[in-house]
Amino acid sequence: MKLAPIAAALATLAVGCAVEEPRDPVAERLEASADPQAAVIVRRMLQAYGRHAVWAGLGSVEYIQRLEFHGGREEPQIVTRQLHRLTLGPEERVYLEDLDGAEPQVIRLVNDVLQVTRAGVPVSDPERLAFPLAFSRIVRQTFRQPWSLLDPGTELVIRSPRTPPPAGLVPSDMCDVVRFTEEPPGKGEPADWQDFYIGRLSHLVDRVHAYRAEDGAYRVTVWSNHRRFNDVRVATRRATYASDVTGMVGPLEVVVEYSDIRFGVPVDPAPSGG
Repeated sequence: MKLAPIAAALATLAVGCAVEEPRDPVAERLEASADPQAAVIVRRMLQAYGRHAVWAGLGSVEYIQRLEFHGGREEPQIVTRQLHRLTLGPEERVYLEDLDGAEPQVIRLVNDVLQVTRAGVPVSDPERLAFPLAFSRIVRQTFRQPWSLLDPGTELVIRSPRTPPPAGLVPSDMCDVVRFTEEPPGKGEPADWQDFYIGRLSHLVDRVHAYRAEDGAYRVTVWSNHRRFNDVRVATRRATYASDVTGMVGPLEVVVEYSDIRFGVPVDPAPSGG
């Protein structure tokens, strides 16, 4: 019996039956959006926040947000509490409900369909709807950080490592810095960017230094009180300060705190008329 043809046939069969290993979605996304150094640092950072498969399976979140508006002053000028429910994946679905005040406001957003009620009365004035629309999207994008670094249409590049300026009495550790840039609104127009300072020891985000092209403003948001929920970590306190191009910490603007976090909860139904 000639064994060579049999061996060749078996080899062909083996190749045909081979199962291709599924690609790691994090590696695949970073290959498309990040330079090699940034990809390594972001991958380690996301591992410190939990496995991507766990995050991707959560779907939605509910929490209480306490917001203090300082506006550069030591004491808060405005304090609000809201119930937030929002999706974590590609679909944009947000529900925000005031928990205090004489005329509580409810905001529902599904993709581009917005519905706002104040004390149970629908709000229809376009000028009064602009802020709720922008605020809803900021709320969702902020909570999704740092996983939003994997969103399509973004670019990640490595910056020089830095020891960030202190935001309190405790000095900061050395951080690797990754710049996150979204596609600019139009060709030739300046783009917003965010520099993520990632601790070399903890691999967690220490702060985010951001530039907003619309008004040329710089801000620094310091992350703290990292806690674990459903095998993922969340920075439950984020304090935003005025800043400059160097990332110096200026007057305190806003403090946001998350509590009562629950993942995988139903988000409010779509607005009527959408």
